Amino acid sequence: MGCCCQYGVELNRGGGAQMKRPFLFEARIGIILFSWLALMLFICPRLYALSNDDCADCHGDKDFSVVKNGKKISLYVNFDLFKQTVHAENGCLSCHEDADVEGDEHPVLGPVKCANCHDKIAEIYEKSAHSEFRQHGDMLAPKCSDCHTKHAIFPPTDKRSSVYKLNIPYTCGRCHREGSKMTKAEGYRLNQHNIVENYSMSIHGRGLFVDGLLVTAVCSDCHTAHNIRGEDDPLSSVNRKNIIDTCGRCHAGIVAKFKKSVHSPLVTKTKKRLPVCIDCHTSHTIKRPKGSGFRAIIASECGNCHEEESKTYIETYHGRASLLRGGAATAKCSDCHGSHYILPASSPDSTINKANLVKTCSKCHPKANVGFTEYLPHADYHQKGKYPYLYYTFLAMTGLLVGTFSFFGIHTLLWLGRSLYNRVIHLIRIK
Repeated sequence: MGCCCQYGVELNRGGGAQMKRPFLFEARIGIILFSWLALMLFICPRLYALSNDDCADCHGDKDFSVVKNGKKISLYVNFDLFKQTVHAENGCLSCHEDADVEGDEHPVLGPVKCANCHDKIAEIYEKSAHSEFRQHGDMLAPKCSDCHTKHAIFPPTDKRSSVYKLNIPYTCGRCHREGSKMTKAEGYRLNQHNIVENYSMSIHGRGLFVDGLLVTAVCSDCHTAHNIRGEDDPLSSVNRKNIIDTCGRCHAGIVAKFKKSVHSPLVTKTKKRLPVCIDCHTSHTIKRPKGSGFRAIIASECGNCHEEESKTYIETYHGRASLLRGGAATAKCSDCHGSHYILPASSPDSTINKANLVKTCSKCHPKANVGFTEYLPHADYHQKGKYPYLYYTFLAMTGLLVGTFSFFGIHTLLWLGRSLYNRVIHLIRIK
């Protein structure tokens, strides 16, 4: 009687051994696995062989190019430079998935899908104005490679990067400079022109280009890098409701004061439109606040909202002097009311509160006293009820001037007539 043991061997009466099924099963599995592996290596020879060096055989040649629509297009890639980029550890196939073919030649490659790795950024971009334009068929709108380049992609802190602070205005300027294909395209909807040119001459632009200050604001600081939206979009960083916080990323101290002022919606509850940063400073033509160019337009800028106060200011000595050459040094609205921390006269902290007027006026008039501050900077001589003395003084002086000039005007005309009459009589007598 034979006996089965755990090793799959049966002993027969003759003392011999006979192989059982477990050994046959394992042998079959081994043959199947070996055959499958050999088949995969035969069908997909490039899966393990295609590397960046393989691509460099063709694309590493500076003369490697193709002609499309009569235009020569270079297909050269600087692989030495690529090895220094953020994608240096990635193979070409990581981006160019459809290049994984057998043989040296491959068909025209499809668009690179950056979202495969940068999915969160891609989600943000998909909701931006740039993506919206592309979705509606405007292929001039930028995609990833238009801003970051195709292969020379470096960290934003690298001076070679197209999104390095000093380079961003040039990168954005490829589309937004005046005269570019974008600005000439039908349907270009930006309501501003010479954006890059104006920025370069602004305090931000001069801080970047002249002084080399990396802390100065560039395009992406205000508009963000990927979530770029139109100014009318409530989610836009440059929408009126959001612009204060956007500017506050750099000007935190100023914004903290502004939010306590009468111009802040947190303080003044009204349906009227309250001024924000860009109303006074503009968006791309921002001037140095203490410069003569900015000071010369303060009254007119404030007058856009405070029309009546602007008119009465012009009637004062300060206003008249400001219209003269060199009038930038004359007291302007912000010299008396403050620039960002503007409070009502009733506030004890206001620069125009009665208790603070001497101090405010003393900034320009060191010898100012309480009597000096009785000056009425916005008095309107047309308002009889509010300024009766000024009103009647105006009437009296106007009557005096009109009466005097009228009397002597009539006197001059009568005297002229008499002189002509006497001259004619004199000529007649001579003859």
